[in-house]
Amino acid sequence: MDFKRVLVLLVFFVFVVLTASRIVNAQTQAPHPDERAQVIKLLKCIENDQYGTFVEGGSDYFKSRISEQHFHNVSERLAQHLKNGYEVKFLTEFKQADLVGTLWKIEYRDGFDDALVKIYMENGKIAGFWFQ
Repeated sequence: MDFKRVLVLLVFFVFVVLTASRIVNAQTQAPHPDERAQVIKLLKCIENDQYGTFVEGGSDYFKSRISEQHFHNVSERLAQHLKNGYEVKFLTEFKQADLVGTLWKIEYRDGFDDALVKIYMENGKIAGFWFQ
């Protein structure tokens, strides 16, 4: 084989590997539209201090775990940062306590420290939502 053929085959091989890697990565890290919509909805509720709307789509367990006072305290601390804008990025999916959850990164546009959000959905309802 001459040098040009080897070079063409090498370039083709690299292209195939990179393309396959992107496809696999996209399939394993594809965003979850339902969870993403829920995360954004819950962040909007925190931003606007809307406790009733925050818990309305949750399971009974979810509703029982978040007091109105605790919610208002969190809203008071985060509302202004949320109002300044943020970006929600899907990070990964994971299993915990027999539920499948998703992990999201919240990047505030005002430079406030990033946050992590875990959300669990069960039977179309929010089963858990943790903000770190």
